[in-house]
Amino acid sequence: MINLNLYKEKSTTDFFGQSVQYYPKLDSTNTKAWELISKNIPNGTVVITDNQLKGRGRQSNKWISIPGKSLTFSIIMYPNALPSQINLYSLIAGLAITDCLLDYDVQAQLKWPNDVLINGKKVGGILCESKIRGGQIHSMVIGIGLNVNETIDDFPKDPRLNATSLMIESGTQYQLELLLANILNYLEYRIQDKDDTQSHLIDWEERCAHFNQKVTFHSGNEIVNGVFKGLTPKGEAIILIYGKENIFQSGEVIEIED
Repeated sequence: MINLNLYKEKSTTDFFGQSVQYYPKLDSTNTKAWELISKNIPNGTVVITDNQLKGRGRQSNKWISIPGKSLTFSIIMYPNALPSQINLYSLIAGLAITDCLLDYDVQAQLKWPNDVLINGKKVGGILCESKIRGGQIHSMVIGIGLNVNETIDDFPKDPRLNATSLMIESGTQYQLELLLANILNYLEYRIQDKDDTQSHLIDWEERCAHFNQKVTFHSGNEIVNGVFKGLTPKGEAIILIYGKENIFQSGEVIEIED
């Protein structure tokens, strides 16, 4: 069970997580967040649960979380930003997670557009959803799932899952409340500085697990192979295919060649 008093002791934000909606059990924190948005919940509200039953990832993928061991939460925002900036919010969320983990001497990497990796294995993911009104992003939900205190036995025996946790990788048990507070602290700092796009893109490329490497890329109904060359100013992926740079606003890196 999340100790909200302990979390508040560690939080230094001005608005992210100042309002917390805690539920012992939820199907999905993102789904609950959208329900709360329909009731005019305040900007920066965090929705968190101990036990997420039907976590959602990109492309209708499922996110598996272990009760009491995973960190699963969503952040509600009303950014009034341009739709072209949607990718930047997802990338900034990934940076905030890696910022936080650096405080624990954990070197995490990022996989475009929304995965957090340690030693090539997935430790976290981000699901950024938005609704457009009047040509701008009116409301947004940033969902974050992070494997924290799981052991190897907690994960399904499926080699395709390629999942890990902070505890598996470091041998250390972590305090969920402190991780939550620190991620939100870093996220608010980066969001407040979101107009410094170039700085965020440089940081992201430095932490990218596949920069200048051959990748298999899935976009829509198409699977292509190429070299990941970095990001556009809008956070789009640049893939070099047969000597030509192609820009993808959506899709995902599904495989990285060693």
